Amino acid sequence: MTRRLLFALHDVSPFHVKRCDEAERVFADLGVSSVAYLLVPDFHARASALDPAFVDWCRRPRPFAVEWALHGFYHLEGVDDNAPAPRPGWTPALGLEAEFATLDADRVRRRILEGADVFERVVGHRPTGFVPPVWRWNDALPRALDEAGMVWYEDHDRLYDVPLRRASAETPVITWATRTPMRKATSIVGTPVIERLWRNKPLLRLATHPYDFDHPATVRSIRRVCTTALRHGTVTTYADTLGLDPRL
Repeated sequence: MTRRLLFALHDVSPFHVKRCDEAERVFADLGVSSVAYLLVPDFHARASALDPAFVDWCRRPRPFAVEWALHGFYHLEGVDDNAPAPRPGWTPALGLEAEFATLDADRVRRRILEGADVFERVVGHRPTGFVPPVWRWNDALPRALDEAGMVWYEDHDRLYDVPLRRASAETPVITWATRTPMRKATSIVGTPVIERLWRNKPLLRLATHPYDFDHPATVRSIRRVCTTALRHGTVTTYADTLGLDPRL
């Protein structure tokens, strides 16, 4: 059985355009044929994806296929939708990005619908998939996604089919950490070990984040682990994995 690989770039936002450019160079060098881009409509309430220059950036051609998904709205907990945006240079405390873990059902629904509207204006079509920030969500999410017409979402362990209300088999994810020197070093050492341990899994996700590309040692690790994974698997997409129309 050939292992399938899902590549993803999280936190796609005008806030991270230069980092995303570097990620694209890495994906192109690796020969990855498709990458899921996870769009944040207003990253940390200070980087609207409706910036015309960013819309042009999103729609430009690339040397690989891009499969778009919605990724939260602010990617940040505790944002008051009616409050002014944080001041320039403001940075949230670490660990406060699980935006959809504690929202009530009304705010989950509102942010999903508003996020889908922004997504359509940026990308040119409605989203079919949703990845909650830091892969955390509560029980209000599936109903809101169903109402918005989305058909899949994921957490750290699995993919979920919204219309069928069904979880996939385990689909592990490899990701890198850079927020502290210890986490950075641990992920560089640990990710190749994890790739070997999970070589018998039928589907493996490889998730990168823009901040990864600020760190040369992490970039080298991404290149090594992804190169090895590509020797032992083939790139797939969420659409293929879930049997969706590939034009979406």
